[in-house]
Amino acid sequence: MRHLTVLFIIFSLMVPAIAYSADKQIVLNETGESKIMPTSGSLSFSQVIVVLLKQADGKKFTPEQAKGLLTEQVKELTTTLKKNLEFASDFTKEFNANASFSPYYKRVKSQSTIVGYQVRASYSIVVLDLKRAQEVTQAVLKSGVEDVSQLYTQIDETARRTCEKEALKVAVDRGKKRAAIMAELMESELGAIETAVINSDAPPRMYMAKTMMESDANMYEPQASTCNVRVKLVFSVK
Repeated sequence: MRHLTVLFIIFSLMVPAIAYSADKQIVLNETGESKIMPTSGSLSFSQVIVVLLKQADGKKFTPEQAKGLLTEQVKELTTTLKKNLEFASDFTKEFNANASFSPYYKRVKSQSTIVGYQVRASYSIVVLDLKRAQEVTQAVLKSGVEDVSQLYTQIDETARRTCEKEALKVAVDRGKKRAAIMAELMESELGAIETAVINSDAPPRMYMAKTMMESDANMYEPQASTCNVRVKLVFSVK
């Protein structure tokens, strides 16, 4: 019994020391960031066309005739747009077109009266070479379209992952340096990363139009997107 008691006491003294060594860790929260330029952009543009039932020269149209004229004008506009954008076929994609018809009203003797019909011809296109986005916009305007949106940019998945990887590398390198200092202060040797919990965010930004633009300048100013990465690192300590 005496030998068993001595062994139990020795075992009891050893267990806390072993548990403490296994649980010895350094936990850090780090951030990193990297910059990346947009990889594509989308342009939206539209034109409203109105045909009155009674023309200024006295000529009259039935509703069916007015809608027929609107349909032909939309077709002509779309054909012109496609022709003027042929030069950009190598660096654009996904040209889309649609039209919505509605009555055109005017106040007559305090009442809203249908005096014609209108159509909004809407279009969109994706620009792959953002340096030439201005050329696409100018071609659209020359086609007779008056309403052109801002250029909204996107970042493709491959570029976004690359940006996040660079940001994560910055965060981990910073964490390793801080952890090494902490281990030295603990008079211990820094081990490997046991756990890493990552949270990242890469918000898209736009190609902003310049507020003050020289005559020979591009109308779009590229703005880099920032990939922000937050990571929780758990280091082992020997």
